[in-house]
Amino acid sequence: MSKPRALGASATIVCGALLAVSASFAPPAAASSTGATVTFAELPGATPNYIFPMMTGAYYSVANIEQFERLSYRSLYWVGDNGKPVIDPALSLAYPPTFSAGDTVVTVRLRDYRWSDGTQVSSRDVAFWLNLLEANKKEFAAYIPGEFPDNLKGYKLLGPESLQLDLTGPVNPTWFTYDQLSQITPLPQQAWDKISVSSPIGNYDETRSGAVKVFDFLTSQSKDISTYSTNPLWQVVDGPWKLDEYLSDGYVKFVANQDYSGPDNHSVKYFVEEPFTTDTAELNVLRSGHSLDYGYLPPQDAPVKSTLEPEGYTTSVWNSWGINYFVINFNNAEVGPVFSQAYFRQAMQSLVDQPAFIKKILNGYGHTDYGPVPSQPTTYATNYELKGPWPYDPAKAVSLLREHGWDVKAGGVSTCARPGSGRGECGPGVKRGAAANFDLVYASGSVVTEEEMAAIKSEFSMAGINLNLSAEPFDAVISKAAPCKPSQAACSWQMANWGGGWTFGVNPYPTGDQLFATGSGSNFSNYSNPSADKLIEATVHGKASLAQYENYLAYEVPVIWMPMAPYAISEIYNKLHGVLPQSPIESVTPEFWSLSR
Repeated sequence: MSKPRALGASATIVCGALLAVSASFAPPAAASSTGATVTFAELPGATPNYIFPMMTGAYYSVANIEQFERLSYRSLYWVGDNGKPVIDPALSLAYPPTFSAGDTVVTVRLRDYRWSDGTQVSSRDVAFWLNLLEANKKEFAAYIPGEFPDNLKGYKLLGPESLQLDLTGPVNPTWFTYDQLSQITPLPQQAWDKISVSSPIGNYDETRSGAVKVFDFLTSQSKDISTYSTNPLWQVVDGPWKLDEYLSDGYVKFVANQDYSGPDNHSVKYFVEEPFTTDTAELNVLRSGHSLDYGYLPPQDAPVKSTLEPEGYTTSVWNSWGINYFVINFNNAEVGPVFSQAYFRQAMQSLVDQPAFIKKILNGYGHTDYGPVPSQPTTYATNYELKGPWPYDPAKAVSLLREHGWDVKAGGVSTCARPGSGRGECGPGVKRGAAANFDLVYASGSVVTEEEMAAIKSEFSMAGINLNLSAEPFDAVISKAAPCKPSQAACSWQMANWGGGWTFGVNPYPTGDQLFATGSGSNFSNYSNPSADKLIEATVHGKASLAQYENYLAYEVPVIWMPMAPYAISEIYNKLHGVLPQSPIESVTPEFWSLSR
């Protein structure tokens, strides 16, 4: 997931590269640092605030995963190779997996990596992750009922460098590697297998009750952000960077891990992430002279791009392998029954003028997005990249509502006039007088998001759908927009937009198991549809095309599809080298950068 914002390659590359990647790799010795410091601008309000690599949906973001956690803790398989959303064997902790016994047995062999305390990254560290996940799966944002670890019958450690996973049934090897194994992040068992600050290291994770206690301890430590740079837990890393300084406003300073086992050049000693509350504040810093090495130009300010050239900046559009949308809460007790009506969602989608948004708000950057599979570059099925099944058509929106029993009041608030489940009626659970009046919270700090929401409010009003807009910090929005049950107080939110949809980072094979399958930890809308579940299941356990799934979800509108903007219009200081191409999953690898002053 990754929230926020959600790159592309041909289907042949993504689906076929898995078993073709080279298994011959010998990481070079780390080069000594020159002492250079590189500064990187965080997106407005999107500050990293969770370090433990097993997080709930409230923290499941690009800021926390791709641009924070992965700098220090590497997963089994690194996704992103030369700007494409495929596995890079050189940056992965493990060799390509082997599948046997009808794709029910998976063997993983680790490369020779070390923790910063000198301990080998071993199969026991993978088992540590597996044990914590099994006992605490419902707390993990990427958990999907029936998938990992539910589909894991058991595992065997075949030695310190390898392990075998025995599955409950056959899987699609591409899906399992890209969307399941890539999520596994070996954890330093020799340093983290504790149940309190003062407890000795043990094997607590080997019992369910012990694994719960370890998880609770590590979770509590991760929530204590004031100790990030001093807590000895977070100083044991296998990635190229160690946390050196962290401030509550989101300022982060990493120092090069001189004991890193993987490839790097480490001509940069310090990597600093600078927080900004608004994109305007970040632009002012860029325009005031060179103090950021890697910043961004807000789309609404694209016309001033030329003014940054004299400051030594080069523009590079940072595209993403992802989709864009905002979510609606099917489980909200008050308005959930309305959102559960497909015709109502289709009417809302027909009121989103994506081409106008791209032209007027994004200054021509970005592309239309009408379905659950990234539409650019052209990959997989992507049948709806041009206008979708529900293009902008206000008259169609009004017609859909009237045909289903609504008294449409353009510019006002439409209401259900004919309740019931029959033809021409509002649908199951929608009461007489139910009003098309909804609360929508969106992430503050981005002018583009603010302008899009203002435009959406205006367009929705043409069919009498009123939006009560409010803005909150990004972290607050993603904390609200989480899976919930109708009876829970936390389910009071109605609509939410964190400003960027989904990046297929930890799940680059873009089937819908994580986003739209019933009960998924990242199914933020609480969407549940047996037909959708069946189509998703076919792509996960068989080798079915994504086309049927994509077509169905595009028609169903489980979320409100929005135009896909670039992750960022990057402004890169011309003395900073090694940045391009930028990662399709929005990760950063400053260990390969160099800076000449």
